[in-house]
This record gives sequence, structure tokens and C-alpha cells, in this order.
Amino acid sequence: MDPNAVRNMLLEKLKKEVEDNLTNDQFSVEELAKNIGMSRSQLHRKLNTVTGQSVSQFIREYRLQRGMELLKQGELNAAEVADRIGFGSATYFNKCFNEYYGYPPGEVKNKLAKNPGDVKVFEPIKTQAVPSQRKTLYLRLLAIAILLLVIGVVYFYNRNREVAAARVDKSIAILPFKNLSEDPRTEYFSEGVIEAIRTGLAQVGELRVISRTSVEQYRESSKSAREIARELGVAALLEGSIQRDNNKVRVDVRLVDGLTEGQVWAKSYDRELEDVFTIQSEIAQSVASELNAKLSPEEKSLLSKTDTDNSKAYDLYLKAIYEYRTYSNKGAHNSIDLLTQAIALDSNYARAYAFLANSYIGLAAIWSAELSALEALQKGKPFIDKALSLDPHLDEAHMLMGFYRLYNDWDFKGAETEYKLAIPTDHPDALALYVDYLNFVGRHDEAMAFAERLNLKDPYYPNSRIVLAYFYKKRFQEALEFSESRVKMFNNYYTLDAHGFLLLNMGRYKEAIVYFNKAIDLEGIRYPRMLGWMGAAYAKAGDRVNATKIIDEFKKRLANNDKGSVAFFIAVIYSALGEKNSALSWIKTAYESHDMEMPWLMTEPQFYNLHEEPEFQKIAKQVGFQ
Repeated sequence: MDPNAVRNMLLEKLKKEVEDNLTNDQFSVEELAKNIGMSRSQLHRKLNTVTGQSVSQFIREYRLQRGMELLKQGELNAAEVADRIGFGSATYFNKCFNEYYGYPPGEVKNKLAKNPGDVKVFEPIKTQAVPSQRKTLYLRLLAIAILLLVIGVVYFYNRNREVAAARVDKSIAILPFKNLSEDPRTEYFSEGVIEAIRTGLAQVGELRVISRTSVEQYRESSKSAREIARELGVAALLEGSIQRDNNKVRVDVRLVDGLTEGQVWAKSYDRELEDVFTIQSEIAQSVASELNAKLSPEEKSLLSKTDTDNSKAYDLYLKAIYEYRTYSNKGAHNSIDLLTQAIALDSNYARAYAFLANSYIGLAAIWSAELSALEALQKGKPFIDKALSLDPHLDEAHMLMGFYRLYNDWDFKGAETEYKLAIPTDHPDALALYVDYLNFVGRHDEAMAFAERLNLKDPYYPNSRIVLAYFYKKRFQEALEFSESRVKMFNNYYTLDAHGFLLLNMGRYKEAIVYFNKAIDLEGIRYPRMLGWMGAAYAKAGDRVNATKIIDEFKKRLANNDKGSVAFFIAVIYSALGEKNSALSWIKTAYESHDMEMPWLMTEPQFYNLHEEPEFQKIAKQVGFQ
């Protein structure tokens, strides 16, 4: 039989098997090989000879091509298409689609509407031409046989390293380590070691490291490594356990291939507590090596660097982070006390100074509201300065300085300079704050790009900026689809806040009120932002009575010197009621009291009807908008 015909038959058989299992997100290379009567290695050799592809690449690209067909039909959204073609995770589908076609799934409709010819469609995989001369064919087959023999020998003796070296996608998620210590109160130590490894790896330019917030949901998960890797869109997972007994530490770690679930590398460490810095550095360097990441001399130095050489100060720092992340007023105060003790032991501990500043700023957060924004920022500023004087490259310190410049000084250019110094390591909070800044100044295309970068880095970041980025780009349906998927997944303040905001500004007022009430009921706190937007929803829905009740509540809170940009949100409700003069008067009050929300002045949708008013333009210019 003609060799081309044989190869075409193989490809058609493969396509049929993938098509028959298109919705099965568990369909594997092993299953495909078994279904057509070959071993995995035999199938890989044959397919690679014909197309130059791996089997997993063949499956993924076939699914992506089918996904494009479904998107072009326009009946399904991206999440539904991902489910139909076996991706399981819409986030992973978006990532793969963007890499393959050069634009995200949400752009297909726009490109079709503008110019159908702009929609990049890949032709089905074609076989390579085969010369008819028998001699040439024999020589090629002989060369292939020799090559396969060499590959087989190397594979047999060095399988794991070959797998790692072949990696194209150098991405990893570090799962929560099991705390095997007898004392459960040492959980903070386990968390801190993981965070240190993650921070070290995040400084390697070739690596993409998923942030802590996205992996937390898998702490007690029974999902397989393959499922978790697919949902997070990563190539590898780092698993482990930590056991601490007074000054002794045992750390067991295992690097797992996210596709095959095979172990790539593993090691155990039994050390003294003071050696924890060395352990963290060794693990980070080994993982980077196994993922085949090329390290610059500077990156090698950063992986070996420690923030402090004092193990007791480090232990206090880890406890402080753990306390702060209870997101409570008590937690913020405990963090401040512990960090003060850590700095007393090591006065050159830059990261401790930065987190001390962050803890003071936390006293003005929605879950604390002990201090006004200005009070908190003023208390934190000396510690930001100290952190930067000790470590001029510390990402967290630059992020906090950017926050200070923007919200305390209303210095937009100064804030951007600092944020740009904070984001090279993809610090998720820095990326989120920079997205806000870009939206504030109307640079919505850039904001969208950085929101997507944050989503790729941290797919389950609790306060995702994707919804706002879509909203300001007027991509309302995509914003709604993403927001609805988040509400199903998470029930927290940030998710309900963003979803309510979106519904309010899409004219779905009654639904918005429901979600604002859910956010308030969740923690029993009547947040000014929630109440302000709820008042706007009542106003837009024609319920003047309830809108006015919220204004009256705000005025009483102002009389009691309550914190939380109350004047700003009174203006929001008055503007929604159509009372421009009252709205402008309260915006002026918000400006004079330096309300925290003032950088949102131009991007608050309820103020759009005020943009042409001379008084509004005057205040906007005073705040720093050009």
C-alpha cells in the first residue's frame, strides 16, 4: 500500500478517536494508544515521524481546532466550548487557545464581525510527502531506526531528566504542604516555607509560578495531580510535607509531571531549624533545574539569597504573616507586635519592615476600619522607607510605595513608577493594584493585558481584576460570564462586590441589590462601598425611599467620624438619583476629607453624567487627573 495512504489512515483513525472522546477531559495518551492497538511509545514514534508532533500536542491541537469551529458558530461562550472539547478548565482553554491562535476566545466574535478573513484558522494536520524511490525510503527508515535506538537508550537511563529537559511549558504550582508536626500551631511555619520557595522561583524569568491564593483550594482536595495541573494550567506540581520538632525540621518534597503524574524529582531534608534557609534555597534551585529553566547569574544569586540570617526573627515573621491573613483587626495587631519583635532581633530585615507597613495599612481595611486611610498610610510610610533603604529592589516595598503615592499623595506618575518596579516578579497584589491604576487613568487596553497576566499567574486570585477590565473595555457579556463563573466558585466579599458592581452597571438593579446584601450578610459588616452601590441601584430602579435611607445612614456615620470614604459614596447615590448639585457638593467634601476612593473618581460609572460639569473637572484636576 502507498505509504502516504497508510499514514493518512493513521491520522484519520486518531482524529476519530479524539472526536469520539471530545468531551472526556480525562481522555489520555494511554487511552488513545490502547484504543488503536499500539503502545504509547509506538504511537509517539509513528506520529512524530509523520507530523513532527507529540501525541498530547496532537490531541490538544485537534481540540483547539474544534473549539474554533464552535466559537465561529456563535452559539456557545468560551466556558461552554471548553467543556464541549474536553478542556475542563475554561482558564486553561483560554491560555492554550491564545497561544495557538494568537488571540483569546473572546476575540473570535469581534474578528468575525470586523473581517472574517482576520480569523486565523489552522488547516487540518497534513502528512509529509514521501518520495516514491524505494532506495530513498529504505535509507530514511534506516536512519529513523538508528535514531530511535539512540533515543531509547537515553530514555532508559535518564528518563526523568529527559522529561524535564523536553518541557516547553515551564510552569508550576506549589500545593499546600502537609503539616506532620504534633503541634498544629506550627501550621504557620509550613506555610512560610512554601511561600519562601514560591517567592524564590517567581524570580526566575523563564518560570511561571502560580500564586498561593490559587492553590489554597486544593489543601484538602482529593483531585488527582493531572486534574489540579489542568485546572491551574501548569506543567508541574510540587507536593510535600513538613515536620517540625522544636529545633529539628524534616521536609519531604516531590516534583510531579502534571500530564503523566509521574515523579520527576524527590528529596528529603533532615536539618536543624537554622538550616531552613538553605533547605528553601536548595529546593527552589532543584525545581528550577528540573523544569529546565535557564538561570542568569543574577537569578542564581537571588535563589541563594535570604532575607535574614536570624532563624528566630524569621520564625516571628512567619507567625506575623499567618496572623495577618486571618484578615481581622486582631490579626493585624498581632502581626504588628510579632514584626516589631522580629525587627528587634534583626534591624536589617527589609521584608519584615515592608510587611509591618502593610499591617498598619491593614488597620484601615474593610475588615478592620480602625484607622482612616490617611492615618494608616502615615503610620506605614516610615517602614516602607526603611525597607527600601535596606533593599532597593524589594517588590513588596515598591508596591506599598506605589499605593502610598497614589492614595496618599495623589501622585499618579510617582505611583506608576513604583508599581512598575514591583511587577517584574509578577507579585499578584502588585499586578492587581497596577490594573486599578491603569483603569483610573483610562488606559483600559493596558489594564486588560495586565489583568490577563494576573489571571494567568494566579487563576483564582480572590479579587480578580478581569471583571473590571472587561467592563471598562465594554465587553459586558464576557465580564458577566467570567463573573458568574466566579460567583459559583467563591462566596467571598471580593467576588460578590465585583458581581454586584457589574450587575448595577448593566442595568440589572434588583439582582445587584441581592448580591450587595449577600456581601453584607456574609460578614455582618455594612461596608460603605456596598451600601453606596446598593443606594445607586435603588436610585436607578426608581426606589427613592430606600436610596435616601442609605444616604441618611451615611450622614449619621459621618457625624460619628466613621471611616470608609462615606462622603464619596453619598455622592455616588445622589448622582444616581440625578441630583447633580448634591453629588458635586459631596464630591467636594470627599476631596477635602481625602477619601480613599478619590482615585476612582473618573472611573466610577455613577459619575459619568458629571464629567462635563466645570466643578467636577476642577476637582478632577486637583486630584491629579489631566
